[in-house]
Amino acid sequence: MSAGAGAAVASTPTAATPPGAASTRAAAATPVTGASLRALQQDLQRHLLGEDGAVASAIVDAPPLRAADRLAIYHNAYRVRLIEALDDTYPKLHAALGDEMFCALGEAFVAAHPSVYRSIRWYGRELAGYLAGEPPFAEQPILAELARLEWMLAEVFDSRDAEPVDRSALSAIEPSGWGAIRLELHPSVRRLDLEWNAVPVWQALSREESPPDPEHGGHAVPWLLWRQNLGNYFRSMTADEAAALESARRGDTFAGICAALSAHLAEEEIPLRAAGLLGGWADAGLIAAVRGGG
Repeated sequence: MSAGAGAAVASTPTAATPPGAASTRAAAATPVTGASLRALQQDLQRHLLGEDGAVASAIVDAPPLRAADRLAIYHNAYRVRLIEALDDTYPKLHAALGDEMFCALGEAFVAAHPSVYRSIRWYGRELAGYLAGEPPFAEQPILAELARLEWMLAEVFDSRDAEPVDRSALSAIEPSGWGAIRLELHPSVRRLDLEWNAVPVWQALSREESPPDPEHGGHAVPWLLWRQNLGNYFRSMTADEAAALESARRGDTFAGICAALSAHLAEEEIPLRAAGLLGGWADAGLIAAVRGGG
């Protein structure tokens, strides 16, 4: 750390120090060794997280800034960067809340959830749960759902890539082998259940339009999210498609997918519906591989 406006570490003056300059440094200055540097870093981390630490005694307390002011620069920068990370992931939530309320949310969330991730990309995973349990945000449940939607869209976009298969991979399966095939879905495929009109709100905010008033749908609606050609896509699903998708995600065979559909459809309707779902998934790029089948 430098001796400028930031948290300069007090150290023993070297031979090049002008006469009298040592008097401006902390009286208890000591050299920083490898072991003490690690301890110093840990003390600074504890300070940034709001815990008691001994780091202040190792910081230069001299003009132009006191030690407390130097540390405040780092403490504020830490909080601001985490709030910026939340804004990067939750821009529509920010738009819905407005600058002042989003900043207040960020301050409270950072205080309650210090970062535990090596990559700041993953900071904010717990925000939806925080919104659902903390007043005044919990009084508007759609805010938590909007946050869940934005986080999952970020997950979809950042998921690893895979080359999808098309309908030809399904057409190549022998009729006798259909019951044993298993689907490997694209790594980006996600399912999200939403009770509120979070999607219309997200869409309106994306167009920079006034969002509709919050509206509860009466029951949870399953949504399918995935990435195709570097773009995120999502759509609602019927109950039978959601059941089939969950079966496929568990690694069930085609026979298992059909069994999942039996809770929603008459027996004679199942084969055609199952084949139609798989064809639609292939067209959308949801299937990365087809295993088995002879």
